[in-house]
Amino acid sequence: MKKKIIGSFVIMLLLLTVCACGNQKEKNDVYSFQYENKNLILGDTFTTEKYGKEVDYVESPSCAFDGLDKIYRYEHYEVTTYPDQEQDRIYSIFFLDDEVETTEGLKIGDTKEKMLELYGKDFEQKDSLFIYQKEKTELHFLLQDDTIISIEYDYIVE
Repeated sequence: MKKKIIGSFVIMLLLLTVCACGNQKEKNDVYSFQYENKNLILGDTFTTEKYGKEVDYVESPSCAFDGLDKIYRYEHYEVTTYPDQEQDRIYSIFFLDDEVETTEGLKIGDTKEKMLELYGKDFEQKDSLFIYQKEKTELHFLLQDDTIISIEYDYIVE
């Protein structure tokens, strides 16, 4: 009886480990932004209860979707959502200053060299805009004189 309980416990631990690894892999397959105790995942459902009260809020009729685009401005970044039936989903995250950094550690004011160290050379370049893509997410870096002047996360909606 004791061996059955231990065996069941071991199997349960293995299943939990496999599930945890699977979930970790999924999060690594997309870009997300972490700030303080918040993990903003592009395409995720957005609520102020989950992500906190904004400093400013603007909405306008969406050009691309049925409903309203909503922009939630926080102290150092903005979150734009798009309507998806009865819920709003995170469409983009835009850095407002150099007080925040990407999950990997890059911020406005850092160099192109640091960007290449952290993200590699697998990007699309459009003039001075560098676009890194993971699944349905993109991370945009705008450079001027090899210095990052803008950072934005975008979700690719099909």
